[in-house]
Amino acid sequence: MQVSLGRVRQAVSLVGCLADLEHPDGFAELVLPGLDRLVGSDVLTYNEVGAAAQVRYADYPAGALDPATQVIFEAHVHEHPLISHYRATGSGEAVKISDFLSQRQFHQLGLYAEFYRRIPVEHQIAISMLGPDGEVIGIALNRGRADFTETDRAVLGLLRAPLMAALLRARNRQRANSALSTTAPASLAALTDREKRVLELVALGGTNAAIAHTLGVSPRTIAKHLEHIYRKLGVTSRAAAAAQSAAQPHGSRWNAPGR
Repeated sequence: MQVSLGRVRQAVSLVGCLADLEHPDGFAELVLPGLDRLVGSDVLTYNEVGAAAQVRYADYPAGALDPATQVIFEAHVHEHPLISHYRATGSGEAVKISDFLSQRQFHQLGLYAEFYRRIPVEHQIAISMLGPDGEVIGIALNRGRADFTETDRAVLGLLRAPLMAALLRARNRQRANSALSTTAPASLAALTDREKRVLELVALGGTNAAIAHTLGVSPRTIAKHLEHIYRKLGVTSRAAAAAQSAAQPHGSRWNAPGR
């Protein structure tokens, strides 16, 4: 499916504005308006749906959804064909409700009768990723009239990976900021300056390749540094090492970055 150069440029601009996002709470307020300009929707939502059906969301335009109806959505979330698809397949691809249900079948759902009909929503397309413990993290675009096109799907497919990467990066930065603002464990004293720098970049979400590029060494060298770090900290994984990273005394390079 062909996507116009103008749309591609808008997509690149949207991804670029997320490069310095330090906290996941700012993700929706940047992404939802940008997607609305790119694709065009009546209502857009960023959603975090837990395994037990608890839901957190942000909407655009702000206030488009009545917060009092959240409990209704949670009661019917098991009927949602896109959420069920994402959980069953682990895929985050751009899919539409019309890929799974006819409009008549959609209207027969309690989810439609009790929730979507009030907005109103007749058509929906979404992209997603699976979070920890079965959480479905997604962005949904909704319309009351014409369904989304294959070009719309192609645009969202183009954006899905960089958008979700930006969200994960912001989450890693949030965790790193939190970790780096606490008192350093005594075990960090065993690390060399270079190992501390590597650990700081790991805590900020850097891959081995990205850290190697920053420090001007090979990814193999970074992997060796991580082996030493894991051994000195008594951990066995990258995540556990990042969780132990913390601030050194005020004035060092381990101070938490500003938001």
